[in-house]
Amino acid sequence: MDGREIELKLALTPDDMTRLAGRPCLVENRRGEPALKHLSSLYFDTPDFTLAAQGISVRVRKTGDGHVQTVKTAGTAISGLFDRDEWEVPLTSPRLDPEQLRVTGLAALCEDDVAERLVPAFATEIKRTIYRLGGDDWEVEAALDIGEVVAGELSEPICEIELELVRGAPAHLFVLARQVQEEVAARPMSLSKSDRGFRLASGHAAAPIKARAPLLTTEMSVTEAFQTIARSCLDHLLLNERCLLATGDGEAIHQMRVALRRLRSASKVFRGILASPQSDEIKGDMRWLLEHLGPARDADVFLNEIIDPVLAQHPDNKGLKALHAFWSKDRDLRLNAAINAVRSRRYCALVLRLGQWVETGDWLGTSLAPPRRKLAEPVSSFAGRRLIKGVRKLLRLGGDNPSKLSPENQHAVRIQCKQVRYSGEFFAALVPRKHMKVFLAELSELQDVLGQLNDIAVAGPKLSGKTSEPGSSRAAGLVAGWHQARRSSLLSEVDKAWKRWRACPVPWQDG
Repeated sequence: MDGREIELKLALTPDDMTRLAGRPCLVENRRGEPALKHLSSLYFDTPDFTLAAQGISVRVRKTGDGHVQTVKTAGTAISGLFDRDEWEVPLTSPRLDPEQLRVTGLAALCEDDVAERLVPAFATEIKRTIYRLGGDDWEVEAALDIGEVVAGELSEPICEIELELVRGAPAHLFVLARQVQEEVAARPMSLSKSDRGFRLASGHAAAPIKARAPLLTTEMSVTEAFQTIARSCLDHLLLNERCLLATGDGEAIHQMRVALRRLRSASKVFRGILASPQSDEIKGDMRWLLEHLGPARDADVFLNEIIDPVLAQHPDNKGLKALHAFWSKDRDLRLNAAINAVRSRRYCALVLRLGQWVETGDWLGTSLAPPRRKLAEPVSSFAGRRLIKGVRKLLRLGGDNPSKLSPENQHAVRIQCKQVRYSGEFFAALVPRKHMKVFLAELSELQDVLGQLNDIAVAGPKLSGKTSEPGSSRAAGLVAGWHQARRSSLLSEVDKAWKRWRACPVPWQDG
């Protein structure tokens, strides 16, 4: 049997799972008594994780009724909502059925020797409590899962609620998820059990993740393109949230901030189709989170890019050591504040709202509303117009010699540079790769030099302020002077980078 699986996953604590059992979200609209199951699953892949790299999972699950073989694709995952293809067949034994693997039509599973190349990768042991919930036009299976995923000697706990759509619209899943969040601090998840298992087995359980280019096609509408871009941004956010909470790595905060800025940039690119009351609320949500992540990232940059290079040149300078210690404490305080914000229930609710807005928000309107006709427009022509508009604005801001601009105006050029780069990355798949590759590479170089100039400008007030550490004023002066000496070469480089980028053809023709 094959089909489509749409479910929303929320992470819980064991105490929260116990609390949920008698709460209205699982009592109201309940159909029948909860059912209990013990699920033992073994997941398979090649030794080099070929299937995982393609977003495919293959498992054999033992239930009270026998064994079931299941194949799933990656599909889409956004703020806990998973939408993917699924093939499921009963087995007479725990052995894989090669013929049923080929029935999926997935290239990686259609080779004759596929079953022989697949080996056990990891296993899950789950105790599941199932609630059937429903109304006149919808039905959802709510599964409370507690257990663990095991890969060799490594293991990771599982404690989550899965809301799987049986009948109706995906909007019902978001409604139920919000009801769950009213009761407990449930956290939207971006990784399935198989995702976590593969990461554990391959040794990539919790590491900062950089943004990936969204996979747009020329056949997509404007609506489909925005949703694809937004999903990639939210996936980027949640993967790094997971890393941050597991490790406290400051790079994860940087990547979360990048994810939000990319989503905000996408909202600007698609501004004409997103205008709605909900979209205005979403802007406020993103602003709140950026205000909590920003100070931690800025403190990290100040320490690593401004103080550390000078300390490396003068490792025995006591004043520099004291200055480093002072700003390290400042960085740690801001990092902890950011982590507390990400742990908060407000953050969890925010992420769910973002996903709901992207998938079912009021910006989608109705097919009869004239302003919404733009939603069905092919994305290629839309992308070309938006990128060219952004490039023209950047050219106006930069003028002939960005080096001659004030620090404030250079900052404005850098912000627009980032907006154009993000736009180019969003739409890169719609034009020949060689055209976009050079355009983006030169733009990235320009942004990097402008970023270094901005770091120096921002550091000035911090270095001129007073710290409580003795001898820090002289050390701060040494740091300021060291970076000031770099400005002339950076200003020269920014003009060279600007000239190189301006010589690049824009990857779209006007109109």
